Amino acid sequence: MNIHLTTSILLILVNSIKTDLDVISSSAKYEEEILLWLNASVEYILNFPESKELDPYRVKAWSIDATHNLPVLLVVRQAKAVTSWTVPELIETTKTKRALFFSNTSRLMCHDSMYDIVNLNPDFSIEPLVISQSFILAVSTSSPTNVSVNLKLEKEKEFYVKRDVKYELTVSPSRSKYVYFKFDNSSSDTVVIEVDSDDDVCLTVSVQDSRCPVMDSNRDIKYEGVYQTVNRKGALTISKHHYSSGFFLVFVAKPDNYECSQESNVIPLTRMSSILENNITTILTFSIKNSITLREYGLASVGVIVILTLFGILVSAIIMVFNRFGTISKREKEKAEIKDFIEPITDEEINKIILSKDLTVDTFAKYPQRIKQRSFNYLSHTSSIALFYSIPVIQLVVTYQRVVNMTGNQDLCYYNFLCAHPAFGFSDFNHIFSNVGYIIIGLFFIIAVIDRQHIIKITKEKGIPVHYGLFYAMGVALIIEGILSACYHICPSQSNYQFDTSFMYIMAVLIMVKLYQNRHPDINATAYTTFSVIGVAIFIAMIGILDGTLFIWIFFIVAYSILIVLLSFKIYYVNYVINGMKQFYKSYKEIGFAMETFSPLRKGRFFPILLTNLANFSMLGFGLYMYFYNITDFGTFLLGLLLGNTVIHISFYTLMKLIHKERICIESIIFGALGLGFWIASGIFFLDAATLWTVTPAESRQWNQGCIFMNFFDKHDVWHLLSAKALYFTFLYLMYLDDDLCGKPQRNIPVF
Repeated sequence: MNIHLTTSILLILVNSIKTDLDVISSSAKYEEEILLWLNASVEYILNFPESKELDPYRVKAWSIDATHNLPVLLVVRQAKAVTSWTVPELIETTKTKRALFFSNTSRLMCHDSMYDIVNLNPDFSIEPLVISQSFILAVSTSSPTNVSVNLKLEKEKEFYVKRDVKYELTVSPSRSKYVYFKFDNSSSDTVVIEVDSDDDVCLTVSVQDSRCPVMDSNRDIKYEGVYQTVNRKGALTISKHHYSSGFFLVFVAKPDNYECSQESNVIPLTRMSSILENNITTILTFSIKNSITLREYGLASVGVIVILTLFGILVSAIIMVFNRFGTISKREKEKAEIKDFIEPITDEEINKIILSKDLTVDTFAKYPQRIKQRSFNYLSHTSSIALFYSIPVIQLVVTYQRVVNMTGNQDLCYYNFLCAHPAFGFSDFNHIFSNVGYIIIGLFFIIAVIDRQHIIKITKEKGIPVHYGLFYAMGVALIIEGILSACYHICPSQSNYQFDTSFMYIMAVLIMVKLYQNRHPDINATAYTTFSVIGVAIFIAMIGILDGTLFIWIFFIVAYSILIVLLSFKIYYVNYVINGMKQFYKSYKEIGFAMETFSPLRKGRFFPILLTNLANFSMLGFGLYMYFYNITDFGTFLLGLLLGNTVIHISFYTLMKLIHKERICIESIIFGALGLGFWIASGIFFLDAATLWTVTPAESRQWNQGCIFMNFFDKHDVWHLLSAKALYFTFLYLMYLDDDLCGKPQRNIPVF
């Protein structure tokens, strides 16, 4: 507003010092095209009569011979505002020293009586209001030669828009558009604005309060209201509470596609932006629809909690029945007081273990009390890490949300805007709330572990040694995953993706540690070592997300390859790598380079390790391939690598049980089948993504989809709800997997 007034004053001062200036004042008519010829010595003042029209007017101005060095200056004076611009109009691009000039321009004049129309006339009828608007249009130039300019002042049709009607607009960088929408009695608490376009012209779509002036240029559109960039699809969810008097919906085209391209991305890819042509226009469609009511909010939220709670109670009851009347009920109870058999292991015993072809669990289960303590160390570490990790995460994402609320910048967070329901100050409450499944299910899993611990406290001579600390750690990790995933969905973006995945890493590693600990309890990795490795993995993920260059990928692949080779030696030599290498060197000295020297003693242990290594190298190669073709990002690749290894470990353990003719008990079969079913169902919803944070916000919105469950949750919400159950049944499968061995002596249980 101040810029416009200053421009007008400067024009008056400039004109006043021209001694030979000829000011021509004349009357003009609405809806009539006016052709003017002018030069530096001629200025036109066009007086339009007072209008009682409810619709606002648009001033169109175009010229075929005005130049950008000496443009035609236009100043429109209204009762409450002054607007000015030039023909041709200069539009700055994001490229240094590059601007576009548009000879065809137009401006929509905000109605002089807009306040009365908005606040006193809900039906958009003139009576009983007395409204008016008037215009004085000044046209001048500094060109010494004659230039022509065409002018037209016409009513803006379809300015007052209604719900459930599809409208079509033509927009260019020099011809912005805006319309007005007012909530009526039949409007819900929120409405959803859907915008569609068939081309890649970058737009800024803004929702502004219903007061003049309207910020409708590339320079000032981000200074007011809520806005987002759009190229092919966009959506905004607007609350009646924030815009009780209605709002202006503003569309402004960008002179280049920088803000919609990967060049503006936090993680830029190879595609660069391009400057559009001077005559670029885009045709878009938009509609405004009711979202959901407060009652529907309550039904969806309470309904999901009730369903999850009933589900947890039902499965918990089944678990209690299994614990009392199932496979483990047939075991012989051992004495509660069990002490560790403390005896230092000698080199001779180590060599015997290394050279043994058939190892049994009793060899690595001499210290049940220490096993218990080390197992519960996982719980304490998980809880401590969860506490110290979650606090700064919550603080940061809440700050993100406050920034979004204060600035109105909808490009900061990658929401599914077609199914984003605001509540309690959060822009996307449903994606936050749907993580309640992880929390509730995690609590029920901890209850299941408590009940099982009540039945089987500790074992010594028979069965697989119990490791309840690890199971408790899994339950806590599941709960914290729900909390951190909710934090991530407060403002999902490229810079905080690791918040959503960190405890996925932990759960994946805990599962692998648990499976290895079943048969190697005494020599299993400690919690200190395990979480140090996880910490390094999270650090590498952060580096990869912030700077996912080829160097980082190569460095990680080399480091990971070295790690899995070292772990392979550690697993094959059952933790005694140095002694194992000494035995190999001794064999080499005695036999030399012969097949017998390199032939593995435990082929049943060697070949699964070899296959696992091949699978890991294949995943590394596939990840590198996806990097070159911009298919994935580093964080997702690392998560997939860990989850792939988890699947390999579970499959291997189950297969080895069958090979050793161990029975899979009915409880484990039931929970395993349910877990597999829920993983398949949830995976279908997960793969059909509604957002994609590796691209720009505008490109991500092209993936947006509507709600599919209770008119409140989208496919990603359903993924949250189903994957929580999938993890629950996976944990239960692992907990019951070795119940068939509960009465079998440990000296008869093979190690694999």
